[in-house]
Amino acid sequence: MAETTPTTKPSGLVLYVDDERGNRVVFEQSLKTEFNIICASDPETALDIMAKNDVAVLVTDMRMPTMNGEELLRIVKERSPQTIRMVITAYADVDPIIRAINEGLAVRYIIKPWIRTELVQVLRWATEAHVFSRSSAALHLRLIESERLATLGSFIGPVVHDLKTPLMSLLTNIEVVSELAEAAPVLRAALAQMRQPPANRDRLYQVIDDLEPVMADFRKSILHLNTMITSMRDLGKPGSETKGPLDTDPLPIVRHAMAVCQNLAMNVRAQIDYAGPGILPHVRMSATELTQVLINLVANGTQAVAARGTPNGKISIVAREQGGVLELAVRDDGVGMAADVLTRVGTPFFTTRAEGTGLGIAQCQRLVGTAGGRFKIESQVGVGTTVTITLPIAA
Repeated sequence: MAETTPTTKPSGLVLYVDDERGNRVVFEQSLKTEFNIICASDPETALDIMAKNDVAVLVTDMRMPTMNGEELLRIVKERSPQTIRMVITAYADVDPIIRAINEGLAVRYIIKPWIRTELVQVLRWATEAHVFSRSSAALHLRLIESERLATLGSFIGPVVHDLKTPLMSLLTNIEVVSELAEAAPVLRAALAQMRQPPANRDRLYQVIDDLEPVMADFRKSILHLNTMITSMRDLGKPGSETKGPLDTDPLPIVRHAMAVCQNLAMNVRAQIDYAGPGILPHVRMSATELTQVLINLVANGTQAVAARGTPNGKISIVAREQGGVLELAVRDDGVGMAADVLTRVGTPFFTTRAEGTGLGIAQCQRLVGTAGGRFKIESQVGVGTTVTITLPIAA
């Protein structure tokens, strides 16, 4: 079936930046019947064009001699934030693509050699999104954030597939190593018959005694990772449902989250503790998702304590049952957050850490909300932060 050409072009201007003349000619000749196209041979020319024109969509190559695409995107984001920014590049540039999307420099990537029909669809979406920016800034931001999440998601599929192989190897080998933990009594008896200096003997006894709890935490972490990867792999499959039973004992998960984050705390000379009953009511949230939430929150608390830069910091998990719900609060005495920062926490891609992605809290909010719970953050600069999740109790 022949492609149908619309009778009218979108009103927005599409600016394409590429230092290779052949690429510019092909781009313009292929798309000029669909869009208002203008091309630039270098970023400096592109910036001059943008200073004189309202550019709806910027499509830029990444590798250019005088200024690379990432630098151009940063300037355009600052000068013309409503312009929809995209990258056109080869797969070899995947790292700068992810960085550009993660930092909000671009919302889409286009791989060379591009397919015309697909590129037309992408550019039509972009020109329409630019129109929304004029009528509703909030709707425009939601569209852009959704597109960035979808774009990052397109990288996940192959990675998730490849993660399964080493994960299965870990699952197999952990069972082999676990046999050592089961043989702990035999090892202790054998050690008792050996001539060893007392210090060496005590050290070996300690290692033997640590085998079982360490292997238990190791196995639990691997199984949790396996469930998460399976969920990511099956995401979007029709009728797929990867959640575990919605009847979860939260206390073992609290203990596991503390164990997982213990090394983080020790590295910054902080401590993690639990305050609450020895038995907690089961909650209507899958074990995998609750584990994901608590590890995120405890790790964030540890990082906040580390940012304060003083020893003897503290992260506490406080649990209490109240009015038919279970309340779990993760408190830290870290740097805290100012009011303007607090209002943005949970927005996808917003982060106060250079190495952060801005997706952790957003994901926690989504998981707790999906489980029918509530998520609240309270913080004060110089005092610390408390994140409280309230979960329905299982029948």
